[in-house]
Amino acid sequence: MTETEPFLFIMDPAETLNLETETSLLLMAELITRGVPVYWAEAGDLILRQNTLQVRARRVRGAMPLERDEALEMWTGDFGAVLLRTDPPVDEAYLQLTYLLDFLPGHVHQFNRISALRDLNEKLLPLYWPDLVPPTLTTMNAAALEAFVEEHGTAVLKPLGDCSGRGITRVSTSDRGWRESVQSFIGAGGGRRMVQVQAFLPEVTAGDKRVFLLNGNPIGAVNRVPRDGAYLANIHQGARVENTRLTGREREAVARIAPLLKARGLMLVGADFIGGQLTELNITSPSAVRQINAVMGAQLEVQIVEAMLAAVSGDRSDNMPGTGPMAAPDTGSALCCA
Repeated sequence: MTETEPFLFIMDPAETLNLETETSLLLMAELITRGVPVYWAEAGDLILRQNTLQVRARRVRGAMPLERDEALEMWTGDFGAVLLRTDPPVDEAYLQLTYLLDFLPGHVHQFNRISALRDLNEKLLPLYWPDLVPPTLTTMNAAALEAFVEEHGTAVLKPLGDCSGRGITRVSTSDRGWRESVQSFIGAGGGRRMVQVQAFLPEVTAGDKRVFLLNGNPIGAVNRVPRDGAYLANIHQGARVENTRLTGREREAVARIAPLLKARGLMLVGADFIGGQLTELNITSPSAVRQINAVMGAQLEVQIVEAMLAAVSGDRSDNMPGTGPMAAPDTGSALCCA
């Protein structure tokens, strides 16, 4: 890669970003430090002229605080890499955005691969390894959902297309009106929607572990502990963070899922574990790098940027991304097997 090949980040509006958890700005800052031009665009800035994808992009002069130039219309083929970093919901607008990005020239690297973001769902993806996940059912059939809740006593209902704990609801057969809660969850928004229900894992009170994977290799982790009396362990929902270590079961799980992630071009993934069970694989815009850095005393953005630059330059050495603090068990590290 030459120093002049810029990176394009496709982002949500700057005023909507949660700076407490925002990972993209860390990546931008590291790229800029290395002399790589960085550009910012939003979904509305893409323009498809016949079959040529252009973008009204703004040069990012500084990421923290954010400083951007005026927008210029550019050909997307002028970029060395594109990162689609918009948060869910994965809805019709998101789907249409991926359709336009199908017209990216073939030489432009994608982190993560756009087609994989469209084809794979963060809550359904773990089901490719059913023995790693808690009991799970996905349907819009109310009777099937009610039967699942009756079987397990307490369960969590999840919308398929959102993130950060938004919309997740716990229901229990001991609650008055729980069947009505299931019915209303299916019909939220005025229509019927596909819903995922999982057996409630009481181990969540001890934390929901986010493991950041780079090319399938774990490079950092953080435990997110719910507020007292709460069951949502998302940072956006007020969870506190603490240092953690990977168990043998979790390392085995990561090793099993890594080949599929790499084959589908999913370089940046956030794997979530509760009580050793895999609950989600975050692929749209995985975050928590700031929190991992804080509890580990690390700078994961350095490793991530190095991996992206190596990929763009053609160096795909399998050993390169796994050289970080979680590359292998170390009995003297807080990240070793428990």
